Amino acid sequence: MARSVMVRSDTLMIPGGCSMRLLPLFFAAAVLLMAGPTSAQGPAQKELNKLTGAPEGTRCFKAIRLAQALATRYVASGICPQLRPMDPGQFLMALEAQRAIDRDFTSDTCQLQFGLMFRSGREWIAKDPQRNCAEVLSQLQKLNTSNIFRGLIR
Repeated sequence: MARSVMVRSDTLMIPGGCSMRLLPLFFAAAVLLMAGPTSAQGPAQKELNKLTGAPEGTRCFKAIRLAQALATRYVASGICPQLRPMDPGQFLMALEAQRAIDRDFTSDTCQLQFGLMFRSGREWIAKDPQRNCAEVLSQLQKLNTSNIFRGLIR
């Protein structure tokens, strides 16, 4: 049975689980996600598992920093006018092709972790849409032509 997430004020409610204050969670997740390339069993994955109530040993991401970057690009593709929206199926294939996701990626707790990445990307773009959309565009322009995300450029 899939878990649903309801956001009320500044508390993340996970039915059947516990509630956590969003600000410390997002701060901790952001610090972990920016920590650099991380192996599937690295400290960042372990901390994300702890923050989201995932069972010990859960392996959501092979490369957390890459997964965050790809999630931000995906979100940007739907927000930034200089980008084409990316199809969700195409995005999931790109995650697999770039080896960003691990064996437990489709589990409820991994989807919660990935949702945090989407939210982090969305909030980052919203802080300064003009500057941050331009930054995503610049990053995409630097990719080689065979990279699927390069096709998002209008």
